Amino acid sequence: MVFEFSTFNLTEDPPDFNLCSPPPSQSSTICLPLNPAGCSFIKAVTSYQVAAGASLRLANSASKFGCWIPSESLQCPEEGRLKRFTFRELKVATNNFSETKKVGQGGYGCVYEGVLGDGSRVAIKRLARHTCQGLTPRAEVQVGTMIWHRNLLPLRGFCSSSEHGEYALVYPFMVNGSLDSLLRGQSTEPSPLDWPTRKKIAIGVGRGISHLHDLRIIHRDIKPDNILLTEDFEVRIGDFGLALFMDEYKDKAVSEGGPNGENAYFIDCTMGTLGYIDPERFLGRNSVKSDVYGFGVTLLELISGRRAWETTCLDGDELGLPQWAHALSKKEQLERLVDSDMPCGYNESEVDRTIRLALLCTQFHPKKRPFMAEAVLYLEGIISLEKRWEEYQPEDELSGPNNLSSSSNCTSCPREEELSGPR
Repeated sequence: MVFEFSTFNLTEDPPDFNLCSPPPSQSSTICLPLNPAGCSFIKAVTSYQVAAGASLRLANSASKFGCWIPSESLQCPEEGRLKRFTFRELKVATNNFSETKKVGQGGYGCVYEGVLGDGSRVAIKRLARHTCQGLTPRAEVQVGTMIWHRNLLPLRGFCSSSEHGEYALVYPFMVNGSLDSLLRGQSTEPSPLDWPTRKKIAIGVGRGISHLHDLRIIHRDIKPDNILLTEDFEVRIGDFGLALFMDEYKDKAVSEGGPNGENAYFIDCTMGTLGYIDPERFLGRNSVKSDVYGFGVTLLELISGRRAWETTCLDGDELGLPQWAHALSKKEQLERLVDSDMPCGYNESEVDRTIRLALLCTQFHPKKRPFMAEAVLYLEGIISLEKRWEEYQPEDELSGPNNLSSSSNCTSCPREEELSGPR
């Protein structure tokens, strides 16, 4: 069966759940000058993606899959589909944006918990004034309003008040907060995450990213801070402010096969969060494999409970989490990665498969990383990881921007057990 690209009506693909919402990322994002060199990869839709839960419609055996192409306007043409809140409504909902209602702060501004007049809980992202002056997060509005998937966070409404110089985005409130807050013991959840819950989260994240890639969208900031969780620990990926719409970057695509080729990549400035940025993105190269790298780092955090940038001394080097994991693979000591606080034991074969997948996803060279649709099938055990794993070789090229001190002397390094930090 052959699959190609075409168009379909996203409005016919309704939501299949009632969503809850996000506390924001507190990790800083960066934007570095553009390097004209590039490297990103797009894969044509395969039967694997359909099996992985992609929300696509088949017209016939030679059907083409396409996507909604965002409008160029920064005036949010989709606003008519959203509820428009008054600034007064949001002030009342947040007790005049009280500090006690603040649940986080990011690059675009602060996020507050609020209760609307109908009693519903919401998360309100109040954009900083400099953001409103020409840097409105159009991508966040577009993804939040036009793309429906059970593992992606939608947008409930907005507030645009020229009188007060305010712009805010309104989301349903996410009861269990972010994956980061759960892993660090900062949420209301009383006990550490058990393995079945971690596995559920991993699969949900993979499905959400895979769906974005089906629609030719690169998230570019995959990390635990941006993975929000409902009361039942269902994943809702949020914060699409850095999303790159591949169809808008055709003129910046570099590939032997053109912008739709498997080896395509898109030249843009380096954006994302340190620790989750793949090496080629520091050269201005953005691809679907960039999200795969962030997913792999997130899997390692999910398994170990450690932060991506926490360093560990090993053989005289101070290594970040991905580099440490690859080094342990070389020593055949992957069991050292598993979070000692994981309650009730765990399924060793599933954990081992997840660790191996994380290592494949965080390989230095993007061509060696799997596509997200494949990653979901590996996680679910639908296809075997063995063939891929036979081709894997622990790399020596693990120093770089995400490994802040890979050649430092270990004499001053804390012991490994001192680096786990609060869970």
